[in-house]
Amino acid sequence: MSKKDNGGRMMSVVAVERIAPHMQRLRLAGDDLAHFDTLGNLHVRLHVQDRPDAISGMPDRGTYGSAHRKGRSSNVVTRYYTIRRIDAAAGWLDIDFVLHDHAGPACNFALQAKPGDICGISGPCGLGVKKASRYLLAGDETALPAIARIAETLPPDAQGDIVIETWGPEDRLPFTAPAGMSIKWVDRWPLDQEPGQGFIEPVREKIEVCAGGKDYFIWLAGEFCAYEAFRPYLAAIPKPRYINVCYWRR
Repeated sequence: MSKKDNGGRMMSVVAVERIAPHMQRLRLAGDDLAHFDTLGNLHVRLHVQDRPDAISGMPDRGTYGSAHRKGRSSNVVTRYYTIRRIDAAAGWLDIDFVLHDHAGPACNFALQAKPGDICGISGPCGLGVKKASRYLLAGDETALPAIARIAETLPPDAQGDIVIETWGPEDRLPFTAPAGMSIKWVDRWPLDQEPGQGFIEPVREKIEVCAGGKDYFIWLAGEFCAYEAFRPYLAAIPKPRYINVCYWRR
């Protein structure tokens, strides 16, 4: 594969599973997935039709990288999702979708998906963590797949903290982490609370602890309000030592 290849692949749904009240997992199968099996980039661009009745009518691979950039007419929409797990040799990867009350095209695709439906992926994209001895990983449900994947691939001797905000205990999906990584779950309560408000303070405290060391990396992702709230606390930290990403807006 050349460096200019955007990794475009046609994928088919082979399994659908509701893993939590607000999370749906799709297993997608396709050919030649070794390109996506990297911890340097955790995410893919997911390409789905913007009409529920057109799921099976995906365009050819060339559309993935050029339809929107060149202003071509296309009903294909692109969203970014984390590869939760991948087995390139077996030819599959898992993507977890947060289910919203007002579902967009990708969420609708996940809700309506059945084995045999198709979509496109390209990439990979989206940075993971850099090598360090101490980590802070924090985010909401949208960041949970990435946090879980990162945690499960950290060195066994890694130290640090994980903070995750969810709607409630029923949305706390299990994952493994090194023994030296503490995991704190924060419930979004009351339910009409602004996203991120419940865990901004716990994360702020952990930022101070983490940044007090010499060899650390901070990975934060979630709703825009949380992204904005964390920026002042990260201002004095060298940029190579952290990632703070807005995954969505309320």
